[in-house]
Amino acid sequence: MRPLKNVLPAGDKVLYLFYDLETTQKARYSDRATLHVPNLVCLQQFCSRCEDVEDVERDGVQCGKRKQSFWDDPVGDMLS
Repeated sequence: MRPLKNVLPAGDKVLYLFYDLETTQKARYSDRATLHVPNLVCLQQFCSRCEDVEDVERDGVQCGKRKQSFWDDPVGDMLS
């Protein structure tokens, strides 16, 4: 087994992901706590090839669709 090296990956193989989860608190977890249930996930992604392109509506050459929203199964859809 080799030790891990503290080296950044190659510039053309980097994908940045930024996401925000919106939740509801309708379900009671206990007398003093409620359960946060995700109902919306907003995601923006870009790769090192399109990081300078400001228009997030334009698809990336390497990373594809850069702006996405998930409503039905927010966490499951985001992960798949």
